[in-house]
Amino acid sequence: MAGQRRKHSLPAGVLPDGPREGAEDGGSRVRAKAPPPLAQSSRTHDAPTETPAERAHSLVHQLVTLGPNEIAPVVRLLLPLGNFALEEIAKNFPGPLWRPSLATDSRLPRPEEISASAAALATFANESIPYLARLMRHSSPNVRYYAAVICGAYANTKLIEPLMQLSLDEDRECRRVALHLLSAYQHEPVYRGALAELRRCASDLTLPLPVRRRAISALTQLRDESSAPLFVDLLADADRGIATACRVGLRVLTAHDFGFSRDAWLRWLSERGQDIRIQWLIEGLGDSRANIRLLASRELWHLTRFLQPLSETAARDEFLATQRNYERWWTKQHSE
Repeated sequence: MAGQRRKHSLPAGVLPDGPREGAEDGGSRVRAKAPPPLAQSSRTHDAPTETPAERAHSLVHQLVTLGPNEIAPVVRLLLPLGNFALEEIAKNFPGPLWRPSLATDSRLPRPEEISASAAALATFANESIPYLARLMRHSSPNVRYYAAVICGAYANTKLIEPLMQLSLDEDRECRRVALHLLSAYQHEPVYRGALAELRRCASDLTLPLPVRRRAISALTQLRDESSAPLFVDLLADADRGIATACRVGLRVLTAHDFGFSRDAWLRWLSERGQDIRIQWLIEGLGDSRANIRLLASRELWHLTRFLQPLSETAARDEFLATQRNYERWWTKQHSE
């Protein structure tokens, strides 16, 4: 992704105006050597020198007590401490929240809207990514959730793998955020590799059944059309929950429904498997079942933004007219 940078600005005063002198690529500026101890004249003669780790601990202890408009001076002192500061911030993440609940928000909050620790962590830009990846494996679902939310402020392919792992999380909200963010990386080669790993998890008989079901659900929600043959194979899985999840996945991906009949699905794959998903969906507009036609209409709108989806009360003739419009549009698209 171009830029591979933080998407959102942070509270005024956290970072100085203009470029920092001596800044290096990849966020290495925060790994600069720690600031020197306080001048000897400012201490008593017998006072011990404060180590960078102690300095970071003291500053973060102060940071987590502050409000959104108070953190900038402390964050500026933390930046030169680099990994000493990041370790301490991670230990205190997410800390006291500035808002009581975020799980039902219509948009993901930015780090500077969450807590002092969240805002400070994001200030370190790409240097914080290894810490976010680690926090997304934390034992607390609350920590995993807010670590995932912060990933929305970044555009960095290094987040794909930890987000893909989080898409299998036992916590529903963690999975929701991870899948939402992963959709922004769908054109990246690393993303395709992560999808392949999800397919491996879905078919791995040695994994717990809940993990396999969550992998199938993730592949469905990410609209991975390459999963269609796998889902057909798994219709015969010994676990009924796996088979049902695959039938739902096939219906969403293809806008067709041949039930649990592998033979019928295999015949369809032999005839239509080489087509791309948009073609499957256009064909689905002519299905005899209203729920399939409606699904096809909504999925096509999401993919193409060509024609507004039809309503639940629309007659089949309206779907057939829409199908003809899509067929003409598709022919024109591929003739240019």
